[in-house]
Amino acid sequence: MIFFVIWVLLIGYAVFLAPGGDADPVFSKILSMEWGDIDPLVFAVFNSLGLFPAVFLTLLGLNDRQRWPAWPFTLASFGVGAFALLPYFAFGQKPAERKLRTPKWLVRFLASPIWLIALIALSIGNLLTLLQGFSLSAYREAFFASSLVSVMTVDWFVLWGLSVYTVRRFYPEARHRALAWIPVIGPVLVLLLNRELRTPLKRNKTG
Repeated sequence: MIFFVIWVLLIGYAVFLAPGGDADPVFSKILSMEWGDIDPLVFAVFNSLGLFPAVFLTLLGLNDRQRWPAWPFTLASFGVGAFALLPYFAFGQKPAERKLRTPKWLVRFLASPIWLIALIALSIGNLLTLLQGFSLSAYREAFFASSLVSVMTVDWFVLWGLSVYTVRRFYPEARHRALAWIPVIGPVLVLLLNRELRTPLKRNKTG
């Protein structure tokens, strides 16, 4: 029920409450590729919304035994973030199934250190853009001037919370589980440091 409530609130915020006018200054700069005119913090948050879905593709793909298949929601999240994932968490997670839906080749890829390290590297690369210098006041101005920035900020926090929940849900016995609180990188680190937990093909019998 809590995920459904969050979903409704998120939609309500995006439709009725998000500040910003019809002419979105940040969105227009993204479309025209004037990225240098966007505050680095705004740009880093925007980019992380493309990294979070890759994290959920990994976490949910390695644990896709629930009532609904996870892949349609994770793929849709690349476009609309938590708006796509929250219905899955609200309605599609139970009762659990025994058989893993994810193809074996994809399981091996998602569980591979190469993929996990690549996600970490991309996340660190995104954070390095902040070294150009960022301004919290500039972010605040963008938040109230751009509906894109205001909605993506709220979306970012929801995705962060969902990622922590997902790690706790599927990997309650994981070592270093507190690392999941590190945005984007944390859940990937938990998987990387718990090799035995990212091999779902061997865990099917205990499902």
